[in-house]
Amino acid sequence: MAAGDNEKNFLCLLETKFGKGCLSGKQRYTLNLEGFEQVEISVDQSLVLDDGRTLLIEIDSGNMAKLIAGQYALLNGMNDDCRENTAFVVVHYYTDSKTGRDYTPQRTLKNINAIQHFSSGENWLKYNAIHIKEFRTLVASSNSIIELADKVWPNKALKRN
Repeated sequence: MAAGDNEKNFLCLLETKFGKGCLSGKQRYTLNLEGFEQVEISVDQSLVLDDGRTLLIEIDSGNMAKLIAGQYALLNGMNDDCRENTAFVVVHYYTDSKTGRDYTPQRTLKNINAIQHFSSGENWLKYNAIHIKEFRTLVASSNSIIELADKVWPNKALKRN
């Protein structure tokens, strides 16, 4: 399935379960540094919760762990939101057409861990990665969008003071 189709599928999945408008839409971040061209990064969807938490959601349609790790690094540099209340969540759609095996989110998690290693003193955004098949199971077992957010809310980011 093409990337745009997966993004529509994701939106349909959540709106069917939790109602139209349950997601907060695409988020864009820009960085302007003197002497350099403007840089822009975005996430495919977001979920802003009443309790102040925000999930930045990236729909990955390919085998893109390295690109996702770069996106995570840029988001950390460009996102001024509260680190304690903001998380980056990747939903992988990729299944290998030859073997039929689903993408393993562990590759993404390992690459993001490596990014954090290069600047371990930073207060990084929390993060998580999940395959769409597991995500669908979580959606089906959740009674509200907040319950779903609690299930995917990550506890993986390094926390330094």
